[in-house]
Amino acid sequence: MLTFFQTESNAKNAVPLMLVFLGERYEQEPIERPSGTPNIQCFLSQKGGGELILSGERVKVHEGECFILHPGIPCSYRASGGRWTVANVGFTGNIAETLFDTLGLSKSGVYQINDPEIFLRNQRILKRLTERTQDQRSLSAACYQFALDLGSSLRYRSANDPLQGEYAENSYAYRVIRYLEENLTEPLYLPALAESLGINHQYLCTVFKKETGLTIVSYLQRLRIGSARMMLERYPERSAAEIGHAVGYDSPSYFGLQFKRVTGVTPNQYRKKGTVIEQQ
Repeated sequence: MLTFFQTESNAKNAVPLMLVFLGERYEQEPIERPSGTPNIQCFLSQKGGGELILSGERVKVHEGECFILHPGIPCSYRASGGRWTVANVGFTGNIAETLFDTLGLSKSGVYQINDPEIFLRNQRILKRLTERTQDQRSLSAACYQFALDLGSSLRYRSANDPLQGEYAENSYAYRVIRYLEENLTEPLYLPALAESLGINHQYLCTVFKKETGLTIVSYLQRLRIGSARMMLERYPERSAAEIGHAVGYDSPSYFGLQFKRVTGVTPNQYRKKGTVIEQQ
């Protein structure tokens, strides 16, 4: 069941966060949004799985994973086979974007969640409040707590790595990927990384390449460029050099070189076209 809540034209500025809709065990139909969503939308894949496409990037959504959509980013999503049941929540408000950015949820895409019950528990609280009160301040506070809980329990899974969620949590590939995501902008020193995992540097590189098809350095480049692509779309006021620095490139020329190597176009060309053909 999907329930929408009326928001007046001036209501966005009335309280910090507002609830737009709630979906419980909702059988998700195919959705195409070439202009993106009008608000922040959070989904939990409860049963079955789906496919999310963001600006041409495809990524699987596995059962028990979440995905977040920010306004204005072209997207579509559909079941990847059979029925796909989701729980979903939509937010708006004058601090919505800033809050999600601050909590590390600034990217549209797929997230792994520590415990799906965190999502469902907060959703039940919101539903009870909508049934018992029209107090927008109470609802806003509950939305804020929902966002806080998501921020502490979600971990971004790159749209450029659709297979990442299929690695066992104790595999070297999974552990390296998690390290790279958590240290995206830091210099990479492979011997130190291998030592922290208790294995030989050469062996780690061999195992990672076998499991992912990429070298560790190439994988890090793709993560950085993937983040840069999202930022180029979401922050038109920021220069390509600023975005390059934000994802770990101190040299604007080197950032431009790596961006073109991965995507086939320069950062400014990507920003103008909005889509790219990914290179192998």
